[in-house]
Amino acid sequence: MLPFHFSGVTLFAAGHSVLRVRISPAGRDAVALTIADPAGLPIATIDSLITRPAAEVDHPARDALFRLDWIPAPEMSPATVDPVTLTVPAATDPVDVPAHVHAVTAGVLTSVRDWLSLGETVGPSQLAVLTSGAVAARPGDRVDLAATAVWSLVRAAEAEHPGRFLLIDGDGRDISPAQVRAALAAGRREVAIRETELLVPRLAAVPANGAASGWDPAGTVLITGGTGGLGALLARHLVTDHGVRHLLLTGRRGPAAPGAAELRDTLAALGADVQLAACDVADRDDLGKLLAAIPERHPLVAVVHAAGVADNGLVEAMTADRLAAVLRPKVDGAWHLHELTRDRDLGGFVLFSSAAGLALGAGQANYAAANGFLDGLARYRRAAGLPAVSLAWGPWDSAAGGMTGELDQAGLLRLRRLGTPPLSPERGLALFDLAMGL
Repeated sequence: MLPFHFSGVTLFAAGHSVLRVRISPAGRDAVALTIADPAGLPIATIDSLITRPAAEVDHPARDALFRLDWIPAPEMSPATVDPVTLTVPAATDPVDVPAHVHAVTAGVLTSVRDWLSLGETVGPSQLAVLTSGAVAARPGDRVDLAATAVWSLVRAAEAEHPGRFLLIDGDGRDISPAQVRAALAAGRREVAIRETELLVPRLAAVPANGAASGWDPAGTVLITGGTGGLGALLARHLVTDHGVRHLLLTGRRGPAAPGAAELRDTLAALGADVQLAACDVADRDDLGKLLAAIPERHPLVAVVHAAGVADNGLVEAMTADRLAAVLRPKVDGAWHLHELTRDRDLGGFVLFSSAAGLALGAGQANYAAANGFLDGLARYRRAAGLPAVSLAWGPWDSAAGGMTGELDQAGLLRLRRLGTPPLSPERGLALFDLAMGL
């Protein structure tokens, strides 16, 4: 919803940086606001603020792909107040990457919850989370996979508690108190420091280069989560529009998953050879056996990692166990896929991520962290000369097979009001095709 018209404004005081706002109904599509300072003293009242839904604009798919770029921050006078800082230790090439990501994100989750539990006893102060290698602000930036997950977790916490967190990513050098103050003065929730320059993020359109060249039809395409709603939709699309003839679809229940047998029969009628397998992709041994069984005459040519689970809840209610359960299929599964296929000649390695890891993660801190890792893994692979693309999807509508299940109806309504309606199957698949051509 967007502000459209307001009336009955009374101002009692000015100059406050922290406010309490009570919102109450004031008629159809209107609310009344009572604004006070932290002590409850009145600042202002607005008798009527009328809102209107943000228009749903149907842009062509070619204009709907974006990436995160980093640009110089405008010069500002440094802040005079030091935020509280939390330094996330940089990785030193851990042997067990998933275990390291789980441990680091769990530690940051505990710190975030502890910070929020202090409430207003810390006044307007912010928690500045300091990392290194979380974002690719410059070509050649190293990637710290745990830090990429941490950033997305903290983004979700900030979405739930605006103004309480600041993310600062360095380039391996120590981040000085002066740089923290400068980052705070930039007025953005996310800042990257490269040498002496402060950078802030912006979304930039990705020009479409045309259709993808396609994957070898004689090879096998693996889709994890392939019997679920979105995986099944993609499987049909790959067969009908991309000429894929050999599919390996995995899920926790494999052939026993609801609709799996019908999907296989439908794709077989279209000329595809479809194998259904029950596989826990987060179990390295289980996944290794699955990959080893792919016949040589139809070698693996592409991977689409669409497996995942959601367990939504506010960050204060998030536990280490709930975090781990959501990280496991995405983090552990994606890393095992990376390690077990990096010596194969793949034409594609596609990670189905989520916009929850960037900006829409309120109530989904664990899910945001898992998808932030996927985005980081794509950068990690590309830096190593391996194919990879991570697609940070918004929610798909129910016609795509129930992929809006990661949000309840209230959450979907909130996204519509923000101007981010769910993707239709046709639009989502068109975006997939464009992304494969990048």
